[in-house]
Amino acid sequence: MAKYNKFERKTPQARYKIDPVWTGIGCLMILIVPIMSWAASVEIIKLARAQNWSIMASLSGYARLPDIFYNLPVIDIGANYISSIPDFYALALFFTIILLLLSGILSFAYAMIYRVIGPPRYTSLDAPAPRIKTKRYTR
Repeated sequence: MAKYNKFERKTPQARYKIDPVWTGIGCLMILIVPIMSWAASVEIIKLARAQNWSIMASLSGYARLPDIFYNLPVIDIGANYISSIPDFYALALFFTIILLLLSGILSFAYAMIYRVIGPPRYTSLDAPAPRIKTKRYTR
């Protein structure tokens, strides 16, 4: 015990609990965003084929992985599956780009909505803002 301080037993305060709706929205975002980006990348590849985009010439065809992937016992299943997907390189490229853009946009919108609806910025556990009035120093 300190010499000049009094001992006070502090009661634990209840923490802010996240609303289950926000948890459900986050779970849906984890599931829906990759599905939407995969579908959008498939549609972009169809459009690129119809329009004869020059990027499709270098990204079209079946993927061919190094031979070591086809010789390993368990990995050969995945390598054979990847090699059976037409335009895999284009699909992977467009999927990654759309996934990053879509998740960024939805996360920004989610953060803005959470900022408006969510808990207050400062709680009772935060220290109050200092109220200091300073005077101009003159010598």
